[in-house]
Amino acid sequence: MHPIILLFVISLLHAYEARGSDTVTPVFVQKGKDLLLNVTAPVKLVKRSEFKWQFKDSIIFRLFDDNETIIIGPYHGRVEIFLQNHSLLLKNVQQADSGRYTAAVFGNEINYVGKYSVTVQDPVSLVNGTVDLLSNSSDSCNLTVTCSTQDSHHINSTFRCDTNTCSQEEGGERSKVTTSGTSLRVYLSKGFSVICNHSNQVSSDEHITMIRDFCFSNPAPEPRSNIIIPSVAVIVTVILVLVIIYIGAAFVRHRKKGKHETKDKENTLYETVQHYVCLAARAACLCSNKTLCCGSEANFQLHRAAFIQTSL
Repeated sequence: MHPIILLFVISLLHAYEARGSDTVTPVFVQKGKDLLLNVTAPVKLVKRSEFKWQFKDSIIFRLFDDNETIIIGPYHGRVEIFLQNHSLLLKNVQQADSGRYTAAVFGNEINYVGKYSVTVQDPVSLVNGTVDLLSNSSDSCNLTVTCSTQDSHHINSTFRCDTNTCSQEEGGERSKVTTSGTSLRVYLSKGFSVICNHSNQVSSDEHITMIRDFCFSNPAPEPRSNIIIPSVAVIVTVILVLVIIYIGAAFVRHRKKGKHETKDKENTLYETVQHYVCLAARAACLCSNKTLCCGSEANFQLHRAAFIQTSL
């Protein structure tokens, strides 16, 4: 019985070691970065044994039982081996470096001390969030946020808000996996912030949209032209009143003078009225930013000078 039990225990141990040796660890690394791979068990070399790091079926590094080391040609300058723990450092990884890496001691049998499946990824492209305002008032707001990446992927979601809280339609956070294997998400964070997130296993980028920048705003101010029109009317009215007063005063002076000055005063009075009317029209035109009245600028200055002269 005892030998049988011993054989059973040994077979269990071998089965456990076999399962452990078959474990492949996934590793993701960003393109252009350095990759560090460690061994998962101590490396012990005996006579006529050696330690190897391999990429697929190609040998990267060899360590012999006399501590002689060899780095295979294509990896010269790209690989560094730490002999104290037999770790591998592969520098400036590229897409072609994606694949299976193994570390093992070769002798009477092969004893694997590390298995890795390495994936080299590019950093994700930038993501941006744009807003389509569906409705807006002082106490409620509906809007759609669209998250777009520079490589033409997009996702959107609608949000309903009042002055206290916001909720996301479609059952909450939305996400999708793009054709390049990245993840694109849009979700509500901290009440009034919408996050657009673009990520993979090695990098991420996000854009934050503040809902309050688009919602609960005051009505837009009236166009400036609506304000200018009443101002023009007031100015013209005041000038016309002054013209009327001046005409009345001139008429009284005309009555007191002799009839021999009647013709000259009538001409003067007519010119004075014309100057005032011109000035009133000119003020109205300038205030409303329309075409100059009273003809050209030179003509206007002539009227103005004549008016000042007749007023003295």
